[in-house]
Amino acid sequence: MRITKFLAGVLVILLIYGASSWGFAVILQFNEEKINSLWISGIINTVNVVFAFLIIRFTIDKEAKKFMKTFFTGMGIRILALLAIILFMLQKNYIEQFTFIISFFILYVLYQMWEIWMINSHLRKES
Repeated sequence: MRITKFLAGVLVILLIYGASSWGFAVILQFNEEKINSLWISGIINTVNVVFAFLIIRFTIDKEAKKFMKTFFTGMGIRILALLAIILFMLQKNYIEQFTFIISFFILYVLYQMWEIWMINSHLRKES
């Protein structure tokens, strides 16, 4: 699995997310708290997908059982970490909740689609 292809995809997703976030922020006249929520959700999701890529990259060529075990263990740890971070952020009121949750969900889904596409394209090349 090539890191340049992965980084190019992340960059494209971030550019789309950044441009659309900026557009919504201007059109809807977001305050600083909402803009910070957009930034924070982008940072958290990008760190999450980088960890996912590292796990996939170092285990994709292993036997299927080891790959599945490592991949799903890593996914479980990442989801628990995301849940803890989100709950902490919401509890401390560092962010505007609605904007954060919606932007987080949208970016999470985009990154998950990218992650699945990367795995499928790698597996297709092998078969």
